[in-house]
Parts: sequence; structure tokens; C-alpha cells
Amino acid sequence: MPFQWNENQKLVLEKLLDKYENSKSYEDKNLIRQRFSVKPEDICDAYRDSFADVNRISDFEQDVQALEREGLVRILSKNGEIQKIVAEEERIAEYYPMLGRTEKKELISREMSLYQNFLGKNILLDHFCMEQIRRLEKGKRPEVSKEKAENLLLLIQFILNNQEEFLERELSIRFFGDTKLFEKSYRATVCKIMEKYGDYQDRLFGVSDSREKELILLGEHNIHANPTYVYVRGNGEFLLKNGTVLCLTPENPIAFSAETIKNMDKMLINNEKVMTIENLASFHRVHDQDTFYIFLSGYHNTLKQHFIMRLAQENPKLRWYHFGDLDPDGYYILEHLKRGTGMAFEPFHMGVDDLIKFEEYGKKLSETDRKKANILLNSGLYYRELSYMIEKNVKLEQEIIAWELNEKNTLIKLK
Repeated sequence: MPFQWNENQKLVLEKLLDKYENSKSYEDKNLIRQRFSVKPEDICDAYRDSFADVNRISDFEQDVQALEREGLVRILSKNGEIQKIVAEEERIAEYYPMLGRTEKKELISREMSLYQNFLGKNILLDHFCMEQIRRLEKGKRPEVSKEKAENLLLLIQFILNNQEEFLERELSIRFFGDTKLFEKSYRATVCKIMEKYGDYQDRLFGVSDSREKELILLGEHNIHANPTYVYVRGNGEFLLKNGTVLCLTPENPIAFSAETIKNMDKMLINNEKVMTIENLASFHRVHDQDTFYIFLSGYHNTLKQHFIMRLAQENPKLRWYHFGDLDPDGYYILEHLKRGTGMAFEPFHMGVDDLIKFEEYGKKLSETDRKKANILLNSGLYYRELSYMIEKNVKLEQEIIAWELNEKNTLIKLK
């Protein structure tokens, strides 16, 4: 039965236990006998205050004296004042049942068992769990609180094994019965663990924004913030498994859902080229009869990656291009696309000639732009373009070029 003394008395024993459990003696590493004690002001903050309530001080002293009479502590006094409250070493083990408290070693053992139970389920989880076990063995805290650990492990296990499209809020409902709890309390930690212990380097290359990272990491496993669609425009025929044929023309852009793409039996592109486009305005503006267009919307997700790779597989003679912003982020997105698909995309109107031609419409580089440009340069990528950007302190949005590429449009820059 838990100890039934008052708050002062329980706090004394709690603090003495804390000191004991954080000592080398508790870990059987100490060769010298240790004594565990607390000061009275650690329990009663007004104990040494000359203006303190006399009755309060007297009650506190009586509480401690009662513990001493029970043989649980010893009191060291001087001039009638308590100097220290010392634990009776032979009785320390009795503190646990009195307080209804579980011993630290038992709590650590339970935590280790939790992580051990998730070993062998996934390489990423193996790396994460083994690191937490090592930390516990060394007396260190795991990277996540024990209160959240099991939920995090179950979430990560589900995400890594997921094959169907799931929305973040649906995931939250499935696990917590709440649409926003995953977003508020778990998403950031789940993604940090995935990034640290998983093999996502190529997918995250150049991505610095934390939310963008989360979208990519979760998207790799079909978890999305919102329903995902692939917007396309061009000449093509898409045969669904139910026999339906979707015939596309350049004049009628269409959006394919994840489910529609999953149910496609054949994909035939009746153009010579395919171009991925970073921004929506440019996707609608650029037009070429020999090109099939795919709206990328910044960094591509898994759905678009698989769609692109399947198009390439079923249409091997296609030539592939990418049109994006002429800034460090634009080149990161291009590199991200190349690494994700394993395909040699050629940049479209993303060269120095375009920067020179439209220089009066350019913007200055931010400090973040410069950092990203230097990372790419140090990786041996896009040397000519990025060197020019840094030298001239200029970057350019692709919409400027997309507008000019349409022959009926005229650029007019107001002063």
C-alpha cells in the first residue's frame, strides 16, 4: 500500500531517492560508501527565512521528526535547526513501496524491452531502436520521452509499411481518434527520426525547409497532407484496367488522382518530348505541340516520381526536360528530380543566356540563396549558371520566360 504520510514527508523521501538513483552507488560503480542527504530548504523553501510563519516551520520539523522516529531518515541539527536530512541506507529500498514508485532500473528495463520489441521489423527502426537501447545502457536518456515512445514506434512502423494513399489527418484519426494530434504532437519527431535513421539523402538533397522535408519523407510512404494529383497536358492515351481510354489533347489539361494512376494499364505519349514544370502559371502558359507537360509543383513527391518513371519505361524514345526557376532552389529541384527518378533531365531555358536576356527582370540573391548556391557549387553542380548568379547577384523567376515564350505576349516593364 502506498505511503500515507503527508506531502512534506513524501517529498523528503522522493528527493532522497532521486539522489540515490542518480549516484554511482546505485549503478554499483562506487568504491566509497556514499551518504544521501537533502537540506531542509529543499523541501520547505521558507525554512531559513527569519520572517517565515513559525507554525509552518514547526509543522515541517515535526513531519521530519516523524520520519526519523520510523527509522527512515536521520536528522543532523545545529543550534536547534535542521542542517541535513540523511537517508537511512538500509531502509532506502522501503521507500519505493511507501511512495508507490517504481525503481529506476525497472523503468529502464521496461523502456529497453519496448525498443527490443520493435527490432527486426524494419532497417530504419532497427537503427533507431538499437541507438536508444545503447543510450539506456549507458545511463543516458533516449531521444524521445518514454510517454511518447510507443506511439512513435507504432506510427513509424505503420508509415514505413504503408502502401495505400493516406492523408495526414486520416492517419491521426486512425491512431488517436483526433484529426490534428499527429500534426501537433508527433509529425515533426517522426520525420526527424526518419531523416536521421533512414536512407533519404538523395530525396532530401538541397531541401532545407522543415515542412518541405516532412512532405517529402511522408510522401515517400504515401502519406500526404492533402489528396495528391498529377496535372498533365499534351497528346496521350491512357488505358485504364476497366477498359476506359482517356485521350488527352494540349488544349485540355487534366489531373490524375493517385487511384487513377494506380488503375492505369497502359500509358502512351504521342509527343516527342516530356517537360516537367516547377510552377503552375508556367505550366499553363508554355505551349509546344511536340511536348507533353507535367506540373511538378516544386519538389516532386512519390506519386509524380513513379508516374514519370513509368512514362519513361512505357515510352522509351521520349526526351526529357525540366523547366524551373533560375535560382539555387530551381537547380536543387532539378537535381532532386534527377536523383529521384534516375533520369537525365535536360534543363529548359535555365542557362546563363536566359539570365542575361532577362536581367532587368531579375531579383537579388538572398543570403539563403547564396548558401544553397555554394553547396551546389561545392558538389560540382551547375558551375556556370550559379557562378554567374553569384557574380551578378541575380536570380530569375521562370514565369518571366514562360510569358515571353508565348509569342502573342509582350513584356512591358513599368518604371
